[in-house]
Amino acid sequence: MLIQFNFSEKFIDPFISINAKQKTEELNNLAFVIEKVVNEKILIGKHEDNYKSIYLHQIISIHTESKKIICETKDGNFSIKNRIYELSTLLPKQIFLQISSSEIVNITQIKEFSLSQTGVYQVNLLNGRKTYTSRRYAQAIRKGFLK
Repeated sequence: MLIQFNFSEKFIDPFISINAKQKTEELNNLAFVIEKVVNEKILIGKHEDNYKSIYLHQIISIHTESKKIICETKDGNFSIKNRIYELSTLLPKQIFLQISSSEIVNITQIKEFSLSQTGVYQVNLLNGRKTYTSRRYAQAIRKGFLK
């Protein structure tokens, strides 16, 4: 199988294209495996002495708490080894929004934003938890997400 790379300034996001004479079962399997590898990133979380694989769609938020990085899911809170700045580059920007230097939230878990008198946004999550943006990130959120 030939593997070919095409680089161009016109491509905003990378994508994978399968070119063939006709669609076969082997190509369907290849597409399935590629999609699993690309889209099923996981984080490893720890709760007490138990480790759990956390899929990205399960994450509500990732934040710091008592000098630990906590991944909040519907199944509970898990400590993870990754740092917030690492996760901000690893997690897909279409799904996750960094609201401060200490918190990243899943966009699908945001119920609403409300502007406070100090100029920061209160973020109400679907699970009832309230959090706040930092002033540093408020302008970027206003331009990129709330336009």
